[in-house]
Amino acid sequence: MSEKKPIHLISKDLGIDAKKVIKACNEIGIYAKGASKRLDNKEEEKIKTYFNNGKNVANEVIDIKIDSLNETSKKKEFTIKSTNNKYFPNRLIK
Repeated sequence: MSEKKPIHLISKDLGIDAKKVIKACNEIGIYAKGASKRLDNKEEEKIKTYFNNGKNVANEVIDIKIDSLNETSKKKEFTIKSTNNKYFPNRLIK
């Protein structure tokens, strides 16, 4: 019987998140629902060649926060302290 390896160990060996390996499995045609799914040697080699060939690069999605790019510098509002104080603020002496 061939030795089967769980997806989470394969992802650890590749240095890739297990969710991405599961997604790659489903794209290749290997049914995988969770990281505990065990793959045989043939399926493991398919996954490794998938990530080594660079086919996954086109499917990568990068999140960019557009709000932070369009954000203009905000004006800071300073409170103006009155100069008519007749006490020392740190001692509260009138």
